Amino acid sequence: MAVDRAWAGPTTVLVPSEDVLTLTVDLPFPTRAQRLNNLPYALEDAVAEPLPTLHFALGQEVAPRRHIAGVVRRARMDQWIALLVEDDLDTAILLPDALTLPVPPAGVWAIRRAEGDRALIRTDNGAGFAVPLAMLDSAWRAAGKPRIAAIGEPLPDAMAEGVDATAAAVDPAGDPLMVLPPLDLRQGPYAATRPTALSAGRTLAWVAGIGVVAHIAILGVDALLLHGMAEKKEAEARAVLQAVAPQVAATDDPVTAADRLLPGASGGGDRPFTQMLARTSGALPGAGVIAFNRAAYAPGDLNLTVVVPDASTLDRAVQALNASGLTATGTPAALDAAASTTGLNASIRVSTGATR
Repeated sequence: MAVDRAWAGPTTVLVPSEDVLTLTVDLPFPTRAQRLNNLPYALEDAVAEPLPTLHFALGQEVAPRRHIAGVVRRARMDQWIALLVEDDLDTAILLPDALTLPVPPAGVWAIRRAEGDRALIRTDNGAGFAVPLAMLDSAWRAAGKPRIAAIGEPLPDAMAEGVDATAAAVDPAGDPLMVLPPLDLRQGPYAATRPTALSAGRTLAWVAGIGVVAHIAILGVDALLLHGMAEKKEAEARAVLQAVAPQVAATDDPVTAADRLLPGASGGGDRPFTQMLARTSGALPGAGVIAFNRAAYAPGDLNLTVVVPDASTLDRAVQALNASGLTATGTPAALDAAASTTGLNASIRVSTGATR
C-alpha cells in the first residue's frame, strides 16, 4: 500500500487496483442507505464469488443514480486494515490507485505507467483498473482501441497510434487535475471512526438539492439552528423535510417550506439568513462540485467552510458569487482535523455589501 499525503483531510492510502473490482452501477433508490443495502445484489452478476465473502463499497455519483462502486474480498480488507492499525493509520481512506487518475472525456482511456511494470487505467465512466504493462496493449485492443490520454511516462510504441495529446485533463502546470477521492473502501464493518465537526449546540441542518436543480437549500433561522445534516441530494432533503412535516408537499421548494414552518416565519416576514443562503447556493457551481462543512452567519455576512477539488474551482465559485451581485472572497484554509474531508479545504466569505 502506498500512502498519499498530498490530500487535505484524512490520510489517503492507495491500494492495488488489481485487488478491487471497480465499476459503475445504477442504483435507482432515493436514499444512500437503500443504495448501500441493494449494492451487493445489483453487482451479483458481475462477481464470481459468494456475496458473504465480499465487501462492497459505494462511491461517487457520476450521473443521476449512477455510482462508482468497489468490490474486494473481505480477507484482503482484513489484511489492509491490520496494516493500517499497525502503522497508526487506522483513520485513513482506502482508495484503489487507478482512481487517482482523472476521469477522461468520452471515448478515452486515461493511462499511467506505475511502478512494478503496471499500468493504471481510468475509463470514461469513472471506473478504473490495473493490468501488467505487458498486457496493456491487448486490453486496449480488446476494448476497441479507445483514444488514450497518456499521463507520465510514455506508453508502449504499439499504442502510439491511440495517444491523443489533447485528451488529458491537466492544469496549467501540465499535471493531472487533482480530484476528490471518488471511492473510500472504508465502509460498513470497515468504516473508520473519524471525528466530525458537529456540535450539539451549533449544528445546522443542510438540505441540499445539487443534483437536479444545481444548488443547495439550507434549513435555518436567524436565532435557531436545526440539528443534523441531510445528504446533498434534493430527493433526500425532501424526505427529511417531509419526515418532520408531513404536510409539506413533495413538489414544495425546500427553502420556502422551511421558512413557512419555522417559528416566526408566518406572515411573510423577512428571512435574511435563508434568503442569503438561497442567493449563495443559486450562484455556486452544482453537480456536487463543492462540499460544505460549516456555515457561520451574522446579519449580511455568511462564512462557509467548504471543500473543492482544486484552487481553480474555488476561484470560479468566487467569481460566480460576485457576478450574481453578492460580494465574495475565497481563501484556502488549513486542514481542520475535526472535519473528515478530502480535497482542498477553503473558506468562502459572502456578504451583501463591500468586504471589510
